[in-house]
Amino acid sequence: MKISLTFDIERDNPNFLDTYKGLTEGLPKILKLLDDFKIKGTFFCTGFIARINSNVIRSIERRGHEIACHGLDHERLSKLNYSECKKIISRNREILQNLCESKIYGFRAPFLDPPQFLPSLLENLDFSYDSSFKKRRENYESANSILEFPPSQFSVFFRFPFGYQFLRKRIFQMDSIVLYFHPWEAINMRKLLNNETTAVDLIKKGLFRPDRWIHTGRKFLTNLRSFISDSIIKKINFLPLRDLC
Repeated sequence: MKISLTFDIERDNPNFLDTYKGLTEGLPKILKLLDDFKIKGTFFCTGFIARINSNVIRSIERRGHEIACHGLDHERLSKLNYSECKKIISRNREILQNLCESKIYGFRAPFLDPPQFLPSLLENLDFSYDSSFKKRRENYESANSILEFPPSQFSVFFRFPFGYQFLRKRIFQMDSIVLYFHPWEAINMRKLLNNETTAVDLIKKGLFRPDRWIHTGRKFLTNLRSFISDSIIKKINFLPLRDLC
């Protein structure tokens, strides 16, 4: 069995918070955890994050992890036309490639909300794979040369009560899976939401979106560490997506 751990490097909850605590506090904890187990992951990075903190991108790559594209500033690409998306993705890759020694192979659409023409666009831009569509699309491979690595919907269960045990059972029955997480999951988002949002926003956006804050921080890191440890005992391989191409 193969597992790919992927992380979306962006603002803390885009379109909701304009903070970067996940980047400054959560990401180092995730990187240390991966270092402890000597496994490599794939980090989908926005161009904006790369511009404001290029050292973060270089640090991730120096550890042997894969850097991939995630838009310029977490734009919802499904709302844009082909030309606009091409400009954003091209610029995103240019920014990252100027910082990285390794070639940029992959892309993931922000919000996991890609336009239907994304595969053909990525093919025209000479990407190798996409990890945006939640399910494999019919006739995907026959339509173009882009490999498809759907991010698993099970990722969201990782932090929910009883969800972790359910996740482990299901994952260990599969041949391969792509899990996706965010650096902000490694910090206490409930505390951050209380500090950074008004009471009205907290009720309106936080209360009805428990996935934004529940079991973030220490609980998330504990679950991730336990999951990796159990997987290694079962002799499961962890691979960045580029190694599946």
